Amino acid sequence: MVTYGNIVELIIQREMGIVGRQKLMEVLAEVGLDVDESGTVRSNGVTIDHVDKLMTKLNEKYGLVTVMGCKIAVSRKAREGNLPLPSILR
Repeated sequence: MVTYGNIVELIIQREMGIVGRQKLMEVLAEVGLDVDESGTVRSNGVTIDHVDKLMTKLNEKYGLVTVMGCKIAVSRKAREGNLPLPSILR
């Protein structure tokens, strides 16, 4: 079963290569997501709002390339779990 936690973990994997681990960890903390150093989400109850906040913050800080860098992979994963995505990823 695909969850929003899985979606966030996929975003983390993709974004580490785009903005780097340190910058990404700072953004994750800013949006209230608890993630270990390997990129595994420790936060319970990750929702579509968390995904929206994360992608919006990445876009604000580092530009549209951060959204485009994971959009296709995230869309595929969301379809697997029949999960709607925030408008920034559609």
